[in-house]
Amino acid sequence: MSKASRRRLTVPTLLAATAALGLAATANAATTYQVSGQQTVVDEDAGKYRVDGGLIGDWTVTSYKELAKTPILRAKGTESFSGCLDVRRDGKCEGDPSGTLRFDFKYWARFDDKGGLVWGTCVHPITGGTGGFAKATGVVAMVDTPTAEGVSTSYIGNVKLRGSKGSRRHDARTRAASATAAASASGC
Repeated sequence: MSKASRRRLTVPTLLAATAALGLAATANAATTYQVSGQQTVVDEDAGKYRVDGGLIGDWTVTSYKELAKTPILRAKGTESFSGCLDVRRDGKCEGDPSGTLRFDFKYWARFDDKGGLVWGTCVHPITGGTGGFAKATGVVAMVDTPTAEGVSTSYIGNVKLRGSKGSRRHDARTRAASATAAASASGC
């Protein structure tokens, strides 16, 4: 086989291999989403809460162990979230990655002499997920602030989706929207 024949055979093969690697990288690409919002009590005794904002759905304490009471309350446990990641930030789950997330958590709080909350904070590393959250990683931090109406809980964090069905759907939707915008801008 001549050098020219080998070159003609090698160039298409390299192009095909490069394209295949690009598709594989896209399917396994990780996207990190910043999340923030509010957690509200549904049934505190049962460990049931609702979250809105970057995450929309139900938050449940699945285990809780108190480690110390004074001078600062320390506790640890596990939790689960069932709902969606509001990628489009429209307050709805339609078309967004959804499923369940599992967390470990550590909690710290300070109480006054009458047992009232002075402050509370917790950190929630993601330990697993299902559905659009399969292979998810990240962490969510929460802060409890006493108010005249009770306790206000805010959260902030990040969720990294690694090639899950939900993130691929979002990536395809984003590429399609970008292509449509480009076509509109070019007059097509």
